[in-house]
Amino acid sequence: MNMKIANLAIAATLTIGSVAIAQDVKVVDIDADGVISVEELMAAYDDVNEDIFTASDTNGDGVLDMDELASAQEDGLIPSGEM
Repeated sequence: MNMKIANLAIAATLTIGSVAIAQDVKVVDIDADGVISVEELMAAYDDVNEDIFTASDTNGDGVLDMDELASAQEDGLIPSGEM
């Protein structure tokens, strides 16, 4: 029974984190295509340049998905929170 409670707590924490990340994506994702281009990211954050975008684009597909955005924010490459 305790394991079920622990799993529910973990799932709730992950869900809350995903909602926070999704809110960031909605603000930055100007064309609402579900990913963030270099232009969108640089328009949203004055301190972000192409080198930071490239470092954040860990799979090299030329856009940032929610996981890449979250990782870059956790690593301090991209600011998190309100813009």
